[in-house]
Amino acid sequence: MNRLPRVLLACLLGTACVHRDYPQALRVYDDVADSGPELSLALYQSVGVGLRTGHVVELVQDARILERLEAEIREARESIHLLASNWQPGEASERLLRALSGRQPGVVCRILVDSLHSPGFQDTVEPRLVQAGCDVRAFRPFVGSEVVFNDERLEARNHRQLVIRDGRSGLTGGSGVGPEWRTGQTPVNAWRDTYVHVEGPAVRQLQQAFARDWLEAGGGLLPESAFPTLEPRGEARAGFVASTGSPSLSHSERMVQVLMAAARRRLWLTNACFVPTAATVDTLIRKARAGVDVRILVPGDEATSGVLAAQRASYERLLESGVRLWEYQSAPLYARTLVVDDQLTAVGSNNLEPNASAMLEEGALVVEDAPLARALADSFERDLSHAVEVRKEEWRERGWLDRVGSPLPPSATGCR
Repeated sequence: MNRLPRVLLACLLGTACVHRDYPQALRVYDDVADSGPELSLALYQSVGVGLRTGHVVELVQDARILERLEAEIREARESIHLLASNWQPGEASERLLRALSGRQPGVVCRILVDSLHSPGFQDTVEPRLVQAGCDVRAFRPFVGSEVVFNDERLEARNHRQLVIRDGRSGLTGGSGVGPEWRTGQTPVNAWRDTYVHVEGPAVRQLQQAFARDWLEAGGGLLPESAFPTLEPRGEARAGFVASTGSPSLSHSERMVQVLMAAARRRLWLTNACFVPTAATVDTLIRKARAGVDVRILVPGDEATSGVLAAQRASYERLLESGVRLWEYQSAPLYARTLVVDDQLTAVGSNNLEPNASAMLEEGALVVEDAPLARALADSFERDLSHAVEVRKEEWRERGWLDRVGSPLPPSATGCR
């Protein structure tokens, strides 16, 4: 991988490079079913992905994410594919290095990393992965002097998090490989994140998303064996929605609008980068006014001041309309999840922020499964016990917005 100048990297980690200043027009006013064939058809019309039956799904969170990654590597018999938007040296990296070095003989290891947000990866991690026999590629790399601030590759990055074992099981979630995930004794710098593990036909969609980015990175086409025939494994209905940055409307935006439109009783949203478009705010308000229990969990004081200022710019309208908001305090929040009513969920990497939709490769697994929805709702309620609710009557008195200055445009948030 090519080395990115440190000064430039530091600048990029603190601010985005573009500002998407046109109004996002899509709003789904039609009644959308929250389950069944009608929901699947609505998604298919919007993003070309319907929900197929035949899946086993499991919520995987915090420290268990790393444990599950290690287990997938141990169980691999043909291939292990890993795509990370960021990979940082630390305990998690060391454990994955050991697992990959000890994988079964003959297992092909392909790793794709967005090095722009992976300080230290090239010098300290990549050589050891190569020594372990892994094929390591950089997503849209840079070559020293050719890097300029208006280089399109600074803007169009990869934010997907994917792990696919043998083309038969997969994981996706909100963050890459960090210093460590949260455990029972939460270190201050540990990440709070949510992944979902899936077996069944949707794994082929995760593999296709990886294959597309792998091919762009110069890795070539995957062999036919990477796409085995996948028999139904369970009762859950699922589909993976891959989104590529778009100057108009991305699949990520379309998917979120459809899922929010499906809410009748509950719409609980966790997002690590909540700088919503006018269309998203309008839909949340419309649902709250219709009696839907709309709750939003976003980063608190662990976020950068730019993120806080930008996300708080939308609070007043939401609070006035009955939407409830919490800011998470326990650790840096990386989860991106959605719970709709009693069966519908989405877990992935999608930021609710205009520049992310315009420029980033994203992805989310949409699932219709009552047990998974219950597990994610229970997790959401536990997270609220580590969060501070932003109450309408206290908003102006506490001066939360003043603590971080005036609202910033989405281009200044530095969301990751």
